[in-house]
Amino acid sequence: MPGQEASGPGEGRPGSGAGEGGYAIRLYPLDQSEEVRLVELWQAIWAGKWRIALASFVLGVVAVLATFLITPEFRSQAVLSPVGADRSGGLAALAGQFGGLASLAGINLGAEDNVAESIAILQSRALTERFIRERNLLPVIFYEDWDPERETWAVDDPEDVPTLSRGVERFDKSIRTVNQDAETGLVTLVIDWRDPKLAQDWAQGLVDAVNADTRNRAIEQSKRNIAFLKEQIAATNEVELRTAVFGVMESEMKNAMLAAVRTEFAFTVIDPAVVPEKPFWPNRILIAVVGLFLGGLVGVFAVLMRRVPARNKLEGP
Repeated sequence: MPGQEASGPGEGRPGSGAGEGGYAIRLYPLDQSEEVRLVELWQAIWAGKWRIALASFVLGVVAVLATFLITPEFRSQAVLSPVGADRSGGLAALAGQFGGLASLAGINLGAEDNVAESIAILQSRALTERFIRERNLLPVIFYEDWDPERETWAVDDPEDVPTLSRGVERFDKSIRTVNQDAETGLVTLVIDWRDPKLAQDWAQGLVDAVNADTRNRAIEQSKRNIAFLKEQIAATNEVELRTAVFGVMESEMKNAMLAAVRTEFAFTVIDPAVVPEKPFWPNRILIAVVGLFLGGLVGVFAVLMRRVPARNKLEGP
């Protein structure tokens, strides 16, 4: 109508604003009765501070008392330096001159391969099986299922009798840990067990087993290499080739001789495993802090839950 100003959609309406293209965006205000204010929450928490403190204290005490029911575990660890190039007994120095011949004979001249092999053997299933079998560790690892008086398994079902495969799995997941520092290359072998003396003994025993295993492998490999090189000498009359073969064979003989007398063949022990004096788990201080924190949360939740019915009564139906 004349004299009446035209208004776009949403213009002049409270709680709305004009958007692009003349479209209005409706803004609905929040229902104040459903709004929980931070001030009210803080007042409720402050009013119930003694209940919260009591819940935190009680749960903290319960958590600490529960640690006395947990079987303590001790940690023994050994820091090892993998033996690299020097394990090859002088063959690495011949790589430039006789590298092709050494590769033909199956001789490994790489130090990095030696390190990776040693770590793999330390974590291998074969080594763990032999370690458990030779020391008869199944009754020790599965002590909860073993009757020491009758020296038999205390299980009702024969299928529940622990097997060597299960022993290896538990040993690998719960007892032994192997870590290598990317910067220094040092390897840390960690053994966690309930008996501190056994933890130290197993850590040292695994290192000795790896060194013995790699030493025996090196001796056998050197014997095969020497046999192959002897065949090459017998099959050729070329002076240069025979001289090269004799040089490699001499190094292999030195390698076999050094392997036979060297005890730390795969790993050099930098820091040997010792018998731990204190358990690393349970950590009572950490558990107490967690208990106090969870108790505080439970107290806050309880206080807020008590506030909801009280507020509903005040507001009425």
